[in-house]
Amino acid sequence: MYDIKTKNKSFLKGSVILRRRNVKNNKFMLTLYNTHIQGLDPHSKNLSDSEKIQIFEEVTNNIWYYLREVVRIPVPGKIEGISYLLNLGNLSMSYIKWRNKNQITVLPRQHGKTIGEIVYDSWILLFASTNTNIIYSNKEFKDSKGALKRFRDIKERLPQWLVSMISHKKDRDNIEEKLFYNRNNTLKAMPAANSDESADKLGRGMTTSNIYFDEFAFLARNKIIYEAALPAWSAAKASAKANGVPYGITITTTPNNKDTRQGGYAYAFKEQAAEWKLECFDMSIEELDDYIEKNSENDFLYVQFTYTELGKSEKWLNTQVRLMQGNMVKIKRDLLLVWPRSTDTSVFKEDQLEKIASFVRPAITTIFVNGYAIDFYEKPDLRTNYIISCDVGGGLSNDSSAISIIAPDDFRIVGDFRSNKIDTDAFRLLIKELMVTWFRNAILIIERNSYGLNILHNLMKDRIVEPRMVREERVTMGEKTEKDGFVVRRKTKNIVYGVDTNTKTRREMFDILPNIVEFEYDKIVSHKLYQDIADLQTKKNGKIEHADGAHDDNLMSYLVFRWALHFGKCLRNKFKISPMPTKSNIKVVSSAEDIKKINAIIDDANRVDDMPSLNTEAFAYLRDRDSKLKESSSRGRLIDELLG
Repeated sequence: MYDIKTKNKSFLKGSVILRRRNVKNNKFMLTLYNTHIQGLDPHSKNLSDSEKIQIFEEVTNNIWYYLREVVRIPVPGKIEGISYLLNLGNLSMSYIKWRNKNQITVLPRQHGKTIGEIVYDSWILLFASTNTNIIYSNKEFKDSKGALKRFRDIKERLPQWLVSMISHKKDRDNIEEKLFYNRNNTLKAMPAANSDESADKLGRGMTTSNIYFDEFAFLARNKIIYEAALPAWSAAKASAKANGVPYGITITTTPNNKDTRQGGYAYAFKEQAAEWKLECFDMSIEELDDYIEKNSENDFLYVQFTYTELGKSEKWLNTQVRLMQGNMVKIKRDLLLVWPRSTDTSVFKEDQLEKIASFVRPAITTIFVNGYAIDFYEKPDLRTNYIISCDVGGGLSNDSSAISIIAPDDFRIVGDFRSNKIDTDAFRLLIKELMVTWFRNAILIIERNSYGLNILHNLMKDRIVEPRMVREERVTMGEKTEKDGFVVRRKTKNIVYGVDTNTKTRREMFDILPNIVEFEYDKIVSHKLYQDIADLQTKKNGKIEHADGAHDDNLMSYLVFRWALHFGKCLRNKFKISPMPTKSNIKVVSSAEDIKKINAIIDDANRVDDMPSLNTEAFAYLRDRDSKLKESSSRGRLIDELLG
C-alpha cells in the first residue's frame, strides 16, 4: 500500500511534485508493505515486541520506509534530530542507488546530497545487505573521516531497540573504519593522494562494489584515482550483481573552475553522462539501461536541480547571498551551479553572460525519440512550422551531434538535443522520426559537412521530409574550349541541400552571434546553448573556438539556422520566414490533409500506448486533444478544436 497518512509531509509533497510533473510512478516513496504498522512511531517507547519485529522486517526490505519514518538527521539544538526531508535531488539520488546505477549529482550547497548518500548507505550496511564494503573518498582525508562521523551520528539517532537488534560486541567503530560483524559489512574512509603514484595506488586499492566520491571536482588527481579504481570496481560489481547485493559508484560535487586539472575532468565527466530526467522514474530497468546506453559515454546518470526546483525561493537565495557577503564567485559556483573559468580569453563579457543566464530555465518536458532525450523548454505545438536545425558530428569525444528546435516567430529555442555517442545512422533516424511523426509541419536544416552529406542524401529521397528541407541555389562558372579554339564561359546552377560550414560561412555565423548575445539574449533559454556560448574563447590565431574539454555543437546547430535566415534565400522565398521576428512567420497546419496526418499520429500513438517514447507531456497533449475531438458532433467543430 501507499501510506498517505505518514507524518513526514516532505514525502507526500514529493509524490505531489512528481504527479504534477506528469510522472506516473509518483507514489513509490510512500510504499508500505506491512499495513499493520501504519501509524506506528518506530521511536515510541511503547511498542510491543511483535510491533518491533514487524517494523524491523519493514526496515530491512523497504528503503522508503526507513527514510520516511525511521531516520533522524542531526541538527544543532535538537539532540534527537529531525525527520529526513525529501526533495527532488535526494529522491533522485536514492532512486538511482535503488536501481544500482552509477550517478554524478550536482546540487546547490545545503540541499542534502552528502547526507542523502550517507543515510542510504546506513540502510545498506545496517539492514539491507551482507558481505558489502563501501569506500568514501573526498578532497581531504579529514572530510572522508567526517563523513564516517556523520554516519555514526545517524546510527546513534535510530531507535535504540532497533540498534540493539543489529549490534554485536565484535563491531568496530572508529574514525577511519567501521565493521558490522553480524552482516560482515565495512565502511572505510580513504586518504587523499599527494602524488600521481599514490593516487594510482589508492585507486587500485578500491576493490569494492560501492564507492562514494564527494566533492569530486575538488579531489586532486581525481582522473588517476577513478580510472585506476575502475577495473577492480567492475570485477566487484559483477560479483555483487550475481549475489544480489547493492553496487554502484556515486559522485557528488559542487562546480569547480574548469581550468583546473580536477575541475576540468569533473566537468567533462558529467558532460559524458546521460542527463537524469523525471521521466526516468517511469522507466523499467530495461528501458533505463537502454536510455543510459544510448545517452551516456561513461555509464553514469547526471543529476542536477536548481534551488527553485528543490523548493527554495528567491528570498532564500537573497539570504544566502548576504551570508556569503556578496561573493559572486562562490554564489555562482555553490548556489547557481556555474562552472567558472579563470581565463581572460572569453569572447563575451561577464555581464553579457549573466543576462543570458537569467533567462536560462530547466526543461519542462522531455520526449524520448528512439531512446534519445529531446528537451523542451515550453510545451511543444505539433502543428507549428518549427525550424529543426542540425549540427552533425561523428559521435566521438567532444564531436557531438546536436539539434536545435526553433520557434519561427522570434527565433527562440523551443527544444534541443546533444549526444557525443549517437552515430550518423542513428542520428538520421532520429531526425526522420522528428520530421515524420512528431513535427509534420517543421522545416529541416542540416549542416552540410563530411558527416552530414550521407544524412542529407538519404533524407532527400524521403517524399515526406524532402519538401521541408532547406536548399539553396548555387551558381558556378565553368569554361569549355570549343573545337575552333574559342573558350566559352557558362553559368551552372545547382540545388544544394543544407548549409555548408566552411571558413567563410563559419566566420559569418560568428559575425551574427554578438548581436544575438547583446540584443536577443532572452531567446537563449537552453542551458546547453548558454554553456556553449560561455565556453567560447578567442585563440592565439584569432579564431573563435570552444575551450578545451567544452562543446559548441548546440551553438553551431543554432547558428546554422541563423546563417540560413540572414544569408540564404530558401527560408525567405520558399518557406516565407522573414529575417525579422514576426508572428506572421508562424504557419500552423490548416488543410484537411494536415488534419488527417495529425489524427494518424494520434491513432498510431494510441495503439502503442505503453511505449516509453510516447509517455510524455507532448503525447498527453495529443491524447487530450484527441478525446476532445471525439466529443465534437460536427466536422466544423472538430476542425476548430484541432486548430485551437
